[in-house]
Amino acid sequence: MPVDVHVFTDRLSDQVADQLNKIYVDMPEQEKPEEILHQITAGLSTGDRYYAGYFNGRYICGVLIHDEGELRSMRYLAVHPVTRGRGVAERLVDEVRRKETDRAHGLLVTAFDTSDPELVSIFLAMGFLPHKDGQFRCTLR
Repeated sequence: MPVDVHVFTDRLSDQVADQLNKIYVDMPEQEKPEEILHQITAGLSTGDRYYAGYFNGRYICGVLIHDEGELRSMRYLAVHPVTRGRGVAERLVDEVRRKETDRAHGLLVTAFDTSDPELVSIFLAMGFLPHKDGQFRCTLR
């Protein structure tokens, strides 16, 4: 499944936000989709970047990246339910790693529910290694 990755650095249009809202509907995080989009918008206003995967006229995945010096913190990684299991998250994260390497060298870190073996196996397959306190990290490339 080919995915074009768009980078947002300013704000999300209402149309884009509406499409992205659908990918966060069943996220295991405690936050509601509207709260997640609010956090993404707040992050964009302070210099974060949002990478969104586009396929067949729709946004189907996304992730927020925050600079922390040589670290890039990854939050709110999500894939639309109907496109899960097709390598979409892997393609998005690969593109994030490539584009962030163009900006700086360092590590990409993320934290997630490590009690979910499927999530752990996905991140391990993408080259992330367990670090500490539930964080996983990988080199940008």
